[in-house]
Amino acid sequence: MITILAEKPDVGSKIAAALDKITLASGKEVTFSALKSNEKAVKAQQTKDGFLKIRFCGEDCFVTWGFGHLGQLKDAADYNPAYKSWYKLPSPFLPNPYELKLRTDGSSFDARTKKQFELIKRLFLKSDRIINATDFDREGEVIFSYIYELTGCKRPVWRVCFASQTKEGIVEAFNNLKTHEDVRNIELAGRMRGIADWVVGINLTVAMTLHQHAKGEVLSIGRVQTPTLKMLVDRELAIRNFKPEPYWTLEATFRTDKGETYTATHKEKRFTDRAAVDAILKKIVGRDGVVTEIAEKKEEKHPPQLYSLSALQMDANAKFGMTLKQTLDAAQALYDGGYTTYPRTDSRYLTEDMVPTVNRVLDSLSKNADYTNLIDGRKRSFAKWRYFDDKKVESHFAIIPTTSVPKGLTGYQAKIYDLIAKSVICMLYGNAVLNRTAVTTTVEGEEFTSSGSVIVDPGFMAVTGRDRETELPTLRTGETVRGTYESKAKETEPPKRYTDKTMLAAMISAGKDLEDEELKKILADPSVAGIGTPATRDNIIETLIRRGYAERSKKTLCATDKGIALIEGLTVESVKSPALTAKWEKRLHEIERGNEDAAQFQRDIERTVTAWCGEIKTSPVTTALHGGELNPPVPCPVCGRPMKKQSWGYGCSGYKEGCKFTVGTICKKNLTETQFRKLIKDRDSGLISGFKSKAGKSFRAHLLLDPDNKIVFKFEEKKRTAPKKQGKQPAAKQPPRET
Repeated sequence: MITILAEKPDVGSKIAAALDKITLASGKEVTFSALKSNEKAVKAQQTKDGFLKIRFCGEDCFVTWGFGHLGQLKDAADYNPAYKSWYKLPSPFLPNPYELKLRTDGSSFDARTKKQFELIKRLFLKSDRIINATDFDREGEVIFSYIYELTGCKRPVWRVCFASQTKEGIVEAFNNLKTHEDVRNIELAGRMRGIADWVVGINLTVAMTLHQHAKGEVLSIGRVQTPTLKMLVDRELAIRNFKPEPYWTLEATFRTDKGETYTATHKEKRFTDRAAVDAILKKIVGRDGVVTEIAEKKEEKHPPQLYSLSALQMDANAKFGMTLKQTLDAAQALYDGGYTTYPRTDSRYLTEDMVPTVNRVLDSLSKNADYTNLIDGRKRSFAKWRYFDDKKVESHFAIIPTTSVPKGLTGYQAKIYDLIAKSVICMLYGNAVLNRTAVTTTVEGEEFTSSGSVIVDPGFMAVTGRDRETELPTLRTGETVRGTYESKAKETEPPKRYTDKTMLAAMISAGKDLEDEELKKILADPSVAGIGTPATRDNIIETLIRRGYAERSKKTLCATDKGIALIEGLTVESVKSPALTAKWEKRLHEIERGNEDAAQFQRDIERTVTAWCGEIKTSPVTTALHGGELNPPVPCPVCGRPMKKQSWGYGCSGYKEGCKFTVGTICKKNLTETQFRKLIKDRDSGLISGFKSKAGKSFRAHLLLDPDNKIVFKFEEKKRTAPKKQGKQPAAKQPPRET
């Protein structure tokens, strides 16, 4: 008997259908080509049984699957219940050996995990051999090896490595199995990264929390989380410390004899001396200009590449203001519904055997009225070098639609599907061709510059929409134009706060400012791509917000005072730098190649963390991390004494004198410092999301301070619409109520 373990159910069904066929409970046989048309029936059987039984190599074979990670490293308290109190936890805590447990997150998913694991365990222990069919990378190896270890199984293991998930690709991969020893080093590298992240996260978090006396609050430290927060903190401090400097620009509006106008800016762009601007103005006011130079340049823009998750998240944030998590959730829902391919990919390419797949997708999209005119009549030719490359696809290829027709999509899901669909349709289109024109207009020896462009051939812009372009009137060299001129007083501006898009870009490009060229090169490698992974970066940002280290205001992200205090209070500089990831990656790659001993890497990590814990214990205690007066001060609305930040919220420093004013957790929501300051200053916090009702439903509302300094809710009035026939009348507006 053989057992094949896939990483997820959908891969399991492809393997079963490619190697044999899937026999449904009704007796119907489903081949690989019929998977899509029988998708619901196959999924129902998978959910019921947890496996698919086939014949492979003349033997009974059970194809089963995990749900990604089924196992994880144990928590400290799993080794000793006394360690639930961190004061009793050795510092540092370094288990020997590092033990595993089933993954738990406190949700209903735990029961599903346990049930599937018990099934896998029974199949493994009955098998003569086992084939690992998880994703062929470190993460996939760890997923399998954790499950295998937890089952206690000792059966021989083989490894399958897919180049593609077509029937031919799957069959070829199973005809060329690797031994477990062939991939053992990849597994070791994955295990070592997991252990290193665990050792750093647990021990530095405990050390910082206890040393800084953060009672009731965790000061969380992590290899990716902390450098990400450091970027937010650096940007916020740069904004706060920025001192604007005045400058002036000199602008002109020129009018031709035909009455057409165009604008221009003095070639100096910025003047720091007001007197110099005034002198030029005095010289040119009332004078005509002459077109002295016209430079034209043809420019071509390539069609966009297909989407990786990161590229999709960036575009969705820029176009629709969607957060990274909202984009991932929408893309995951589309994948779960069978409408798009796997979203957690870092590749923007397809495998070279997927040209027929793309043609089938385009055939399906052409039946959608939104896309028919964009596809029908177009020649089916692709720039294969731009879209198809086996070497640039590792575990997963780019995100594309499937041939299934979407139904019942939410607003966000429809937006994301449209982006993905149009990225594939763009493959049928050529470059956009533009004529760029630069004009120099001279007035009494002073040169003013203008630029504009004309779209000659929209190419792929017929699909994505045209860029905003500034058009210039038709001009000729030597032409005289009438001009009006004005100076504008301006100030230099501070750096812009991060958006989800620019934060994601900063995480991907983290390390570009490192002085060590080798470490910089490691982080720039597409296989590493900065800090975090496509599947984790959104969660890192949301975790920083959830823990109060950062906050999102409309479309921007910024560090809070708490986040700034954490970074300033953490004296271990190495943990705040992306260089840590680069140094680890360098050694993990060597472990993969068999050039470094994994045990030595583990010892070095443990030795380093021991030193870091010692450094934290001797560092200064930062008042801002464990409570204290806010800076700048916030006066209590009741007695006027300074408010203090506490682990549970905010309280008046005059509590010993009898002032009882506090702002704690409200409907399971803790206010950020910005929200709290606004509530006290304006007596209206502004709209806040994330409150939870007793029934567990999320809602949003304003918090107000009433005349008695009690906090009450104010709900937004819903827009009234004409009632539909047989519909309910809109509910009356709720009055503010006390929390």
